[in-house]
Amino acid sequence: MKKIIVALVACFTVLLSVGCGAEQKTMKCSRTMNQNDASLDLQYEVLYTGENVDIVKSTEKITSENKELLETYKETVEEQYKPYKDIEHYNYSVSIDGNVLTSTTNIDYNKINTAKMIEVDSANSQLIKDGKVKLETIEALYKQMGITCEK
Repeated sequence: MKKIIVALVACFTVLLSVGCGAEQKTMKCSRTMNQNDASLDLQYEVLYTGENVDIVKSTEKITSENKELLETYKETVEEQYKPYKDIEHYNYSVSIDGNVLTSTTNIDYNKINTAKMIEVDSANSQLIKDGKVKLETIEALYKQMGITCEK
């Protein structure tokens, strides 16, 4: 009987430590637009638990017949991501296939060193508070950028 009680207490403790079984949900956000000889397709998947963002996955595609323009965009995006290359749990790639530049980013906010992100770019402090990213904060940021989100 004592073993059963110990096991139940252990299970209860585990449930409390993971947020009483809070379920991870997904918010999908997107925007398409045309500008400067290019069409942009921006897709964001935000995984969140409660009010906190866990992971952000983004896929940004730029389509253009102007190869020089795509190369310029690629250089700009690579330069933008360069300071993050040594931060664990911040993964990105940029490639051109034909007339499409694809930039993907995967940020795991549960594991990443958010202080290091702020150190790399102080603007990240607008998004990160006490080591966390709130869903309402990222949703408001996307809205400012004309990106539409659905939960």
